[in-house]
Amino acid sequence: MLKSKLKVCIGLFLGIIFLSACTPSVLDISLYTTDVEIALEGEIVEVPVRASFDTYSDDEDGDLEKATIIAEKYLSPDSVFSQSTGDWGETLVIETTIPLGTLDNLNSYLTSNNRVAILLVEVDEEYGSIDVSVRPTDFASALNSELTDINFMLGFELPADDTNFRVISDSRNDVGVYATAVFVSEKPYLYFEKILKKRGEAEIVFKGSSDSVYSEIYPVIYFDFP
Repeated sequence: MLKSKLKVCIGLFLGIIFLSACTPSVLDISLYTTDVEIALEGEIVEVPVRASFDTYSDDEDGDLEKATIIAEKYLSPDSVFSQSTGDWGETLVIETTIPLGTLDNLNSYLTSNNRVAILLVEVDEEYGSIDVSVRPTDFASALNSELTDINFMLGFELPADDTNFRVISDSRNDVGVYATAVFVSEKPYLYFEKILKKRGEAEIVFKGSSDSVYSEIYPVIYFDFP
């Protein structure tokens, strides 16, 4: 079910952007450390995500509404959509969830739950870390196909222009959080690391613009659970 490479123009969940914008402008992911631990034990955790899409033209033909109706079947049933109009175009905001889990458990989960993206948990045996990355699924290809039937300019891309991970520690012990080539508090880091005590948090931003390494690879957070 899971794609190993980015082959189609996809994005996280809904968002239909015309011409220059089939990519989410901002993708916010809230991730608790105990959710990662639970996922490692074999459970699937639905993680809250908020995606914002900015258009740079008016949706005069109502394509945005048509695409929203189509895309609803590829998201969690409790997803919420809102649309607003600004000076330069329209903004679509989607509040939804995506599943967090290991490869085998996610593949099983996706047989009965349509999702265009997941959070994949992997154990790195070489470095001893737990890796969590944003990945597309095969449902993204199906959604992409339906969208291009509406308008060939419609599509999805992963990653977003900004992928914001808010990592919150609710673990009893300290947790190490690491990332490469990211921004924290608007400051660039080639390598970022932070030890989170209980109730501590870190907000890590991955830039997915065309001049960034994350326009070609998936954003990934590394965890160290002592």
